[in-house]
Amino acid sequence: MHRYPDHLTHPSGVELTPKPDRVLLAPRTGPAVAGFAAAAAAQADVLATLGLVAEGPATDDGPLAAADVQPDAKQPVNEGPDFVFARTPDGSEVDGDAIARAEAEGTVGWAAPVYTADFGAGEEELAPAADAVVLLHADVADPEDLARVVALGLERDEVRSALLGDHDYFTVADPAATPAYDLADRITEALGRDVEVRLEWVPMRVPVAHVPNDPMYADQWNLRQIGAAGPGTTGWDLTMGSASVVVAILDEGVELGHPDLAGAFVHNGINLGTMSGTGAPTGDHGTPCAGIVAARTGNGTGVAGLAGRCRILPIAFSRWTDTEVAAGIRYARMQGAHVISMSFGWNAWDRAVIDPAIQEAFNAGLVMCVATHNHNTANGITYPATNPLVIAVGASDQADNRKSPSSPDGEGWGSNYGPQISVVAPGVRIPSTDRLGANGYTANDYTPRFNGTSAATPHVAALAALIRSRNSSLNNVGVRRIIEQTAAKVGTVPYANVAGHPNGTWNEQMGYGRIDVLAALQRATPVKRWHFEDDLVKHLRDNIVFEKRFKEVREIDIYKLAGREVDDLIDLEDLINPVRDRLEGLKGLEGLDEVVKRLERIEKRVGSLGSPFLGTEDRPDVSTPVVEAAVNGDGPS
Repeated sequence: MHRYPDHLTHPSGVELTPKPDRVLLAPRTGPAVAGFAAAAAAQADVLATLGLVAEGPATDDGPLAAADVQPDAKQPVNEGPDFVFARTPDGSEVDGDAIARAEAEGTVGWAAPVYTADFGAGEEELAPAADAVVLLHADVADPEDLARVVALGLERDEVRSALLGDHDYFTVADPAATPAYDLADRITEALGRDVEVRLEWVPMRVPVAHVPNDPMYADQWNLRQIGAAGPGTTGWDLTMGSASVVVAILDEGVELGHPDLAGAFVHNGINLGTMSGTGAPTGDHGTPCAGIVAARTGNGTGVAGLAGRCRILPIAFSRWTDTEVAAGIRYARMQGAHVISMSFGWNAWDRAVIDPAIQEAFNAGLVMCVATHNHNTANGITYPATNPLVIAVGASDQADNRKSPSSPDGEGWGSNYGPQISVVAPGVRIPSTDRLGANGYTANDYTPRFNGTSAATPHVAALAALIRSRNSSLNNVGVRRIIEQTAAKVGTVPYANVAGHPNGTWNEQMGYGRIDVLAALQRATPVKRWHFEDDLVKHLRDNIVFEKRFKEVREIDIYKLAGREVDDLIDLEDLINPVRDRLEGLKGLEGLDEVVKRLERIEKRVGSLGSPFLGTEDRPDVSTPVVEAAVNGDGPS
């Protein structure tokens, strides 16, 4: 009888329990069929011969027919043209012998057992892919070791491996005969030492943080709520984004031909399953996320994106595995993205595979925004939102409280919260772009009620893009600081100073508060940079006159001891007349002591006029009011 491992241990240390009535299969449906619907029909034929049905929508009480799905149902089933989760209709054990015969006959490429475990957010089902293993590059760096592994029927996938950092991705030549979950001991024996053999874990349900429901609703209340649009001065008065700023949408792909996203793509992206092609949809979830960020503004069509003049990079999941998450993050970094929006979370992903990619993206200056998820659970924020290098985004409701089942919208879900939460953003009844035609959540190219922390997360990613558009000199730490420090202290919960949360008062349900686009962009306004052109650097002492000429130069990134080197940067009429004032008259002027200290360090360091560059600590960018007061001879009142 065809047998699967009775016991497997997840890389997190959690013991996995078999689900004998379920299986992950790779059906072979003959000649390539066009479209997902046709592929699903062909898969159904294969499953029927095995006495199986495709896994369907489910709640905690068991499978439901599609028409019975409620707003608080679990996430949709993870499925694709080359894999399907299946179960027996009556809950009996899967017929392993029938599957073995199908593998021998070629109608099934491979099969894998399904397990269940609680990773901190309730019971979840998952399966190890039979056609891939992941090894540390160091364990196969020696050509002889690599040859031993290849002799076992493994082949290194160079494209995927290039996006997995310290790990290498190997495909299994004959997963029906030697499935990946049976190879660990054979690889260890071949190499003659203990090595890490990681499996590629496939979630049975797509780990997105969205609950699609209900009819059309066209009012973008969210943009007014967060201070982006509406009457009076708003964030859009300061910037609507820059085409030079790119937001990666790491998700189920994006509708590339959507008229409201025309001109939004930096290029067509990639499919993480094939490591080729484009970021076209593999599911419905990514297109609304993209629309929240970058639906074109002012085009007379559909909805307006929060950062509608920025551009997006679509990256499409296939199996939603940890290797795809890591590869997607690295791909975004290598393609020059400034922000990554990740509206998903799953605690069963292997952190050893994903965390290095997050670290590399952070080191490269990317802002990463991740959903906390929708289980209404305290201390239930899912990975990778628990990684401290990302911004963990919760959802707020129309009353500016944390979204919960008691929120006035009537949707029966709640935003997860806990110590890692950073900020919240609108997450209910968000109009956005949808897949075209009969695909997607609706049949009219737009969805009126995209929701969940999935909807909240692209709001924060778009705000990060606006901040970067407003002030390109800010790094990712500075962007996050602004988002957190300017968040509105809304809702009925109390905010307080809490250790480990340095950017203002904080609450475990709302984080630093609900994002405030206008306040954030006002804070991000570039500071005027001042270049000092010295006729003579003098010690400042009592009763000694000092003489400086200031040139105001906006947004210059390189600070020089000016002299003749900045004459080409500004017209001569912008010169301000020399200041002659006694130190006695400037006593008490805020910041003067710091100016004096910096000038003295300049004199000691450079020694003469025209020396090229100053250290960061000597940059004379004291606050604008202080410098203006010194220039105008205005001492303290």
